[in-house]
Parts: sequence; structure tokens; C-alpha cells
Amino acid sequence: MEVSDGEESSRKRPRVDTHYEERNSLREENDNLRCQMEAYKNEVEVIKVDLKRELEEKDKQFKMLQHTLQGMQQQLIDAKRKQSEEECKAKDLQTKIQQLSEAKTKTSSERDIVNLDDSEPEQSEASVCDAASDIVVVSVPPLNERDARLVGIISTFLNVHPFGAGLDYIWSYVSKLESNLKPSDIEVLMTRFPTVFKQELMGIGANIERRWLFNAFSSTN
Repeated sequence: MEVSDGEESSRKRPRVDTHYEERNSLREENDNLRCQMEAYKNEVEVIKVDLKRELEEKDKQFKMLQHTLQGMQQQLIDAKRKQSEEECKAKDLQTKIQQLSEAKTKTSSERDIVNLDDSEPEQSEASVCDAASDIVVVSVPPLNERDARLVGIISTFLNVHPFGAGLDYIWSYVSKLESNLKPSDIEVLMTRFPTVFKQELMGIGANIERRWLFNAFSSTN
């Protein structure tokens, strides 16, 4: 039985189509793989560039820190050297000051010895004269216990009244501590001790009054 040409061609066509489709599929898959490979290569290049840039930046920072550290170390060395120089200068200055002080003390001691040798007779005579001029003979009347107590009370009162006080004011204070006293008794007692109490006139015109002052601490010429 013979097969016609149409039937034979219809049998061969599916095989040819299948082979063509497989080849196209492989070509597309190959193209996809090539695209993915290119994408990976590009991504790797980007990563390399970023990594290189990051490494360069870190290298710059490291060099900058290293340079700064070297500068700080140099400053520290200079500061230590300067401190050592200042300490040496301070020690030298202290030594010179001590030497000058010792020399000054020695010179002053020698000068004092010379002055003492030269002026000892004059100073002795002057001291004797001064001592003689300072001696003042004061006749102090005898005091009984009551008068001594009154002198102490009046002195305490007038000591807190530097501008003095009148006789009546003094009597009003003393009579509170010592009874049976008259103003005249207090006046007579203060008159007996002119080196302790003194009387002065104060005021102007009709306002003049006599006030008693505490005079024990006043210098007498």
C-alpha cells in the first residue's frame, strides 16, 4: 500500500516544529542566564567600587588619626621638655635667692655687730637718761577697802562714757551699788586721784557743764 506525499509531509511536520520550539526555548533560557550573569557582574562591580571607596575613606581617616596622634605626641614631648627646663630654672632661681638671703643675713649680722660695738656706750647713756626721764614720783594716798571699791566702780562707769559724765549722773549710778553716799563724797574721792580722774568744762555759754573723765589710760607729757 503506497503512502501519499501529503500524508508523509504531515507526519514529518510535528517533529520539525518540536525541534524548533526546543531550540528557541534553549535560546531564551540561555539569554536569560546571560542577562542574569551580566546583572550579577554589574552588582559585583558596584560592590567592588563601594568597598574600594569605603576602604579609601577608612585609609584617609586612619592616616589623619595617625598624623594627629603624632602631633599630640610631639606636643607632649615639647611640653615635657619645657617643663623640665622650667623646673631647672626654678631650682636655679631658688638657689640664687637662698644664696642672696644667706649673704644678706650675714651682712646684716656683721653690720649689727659693728653698730653695737660703736654705739653701745651712747645707747647705754641714752637708756639711762630715758629711764630717768620716765620716772615720775607720784604720791598715792592710802586706800581703804571701801574707797578702792568705789574707785573701781567709778572707773568702770566712766570707761564706757568716753565723753565724760556729770557728778550727779555718776552719783546716781554709784548709789545703786553703794548706799549712804553723797555727791560730795564722790567728788572728794575723784579729786584725790588726779592721774585716774580729771574734770573738764564742756559746752558753750549757758550750756557749760563740768564733766569727769577717766584719765588712767591717757598719756601724760
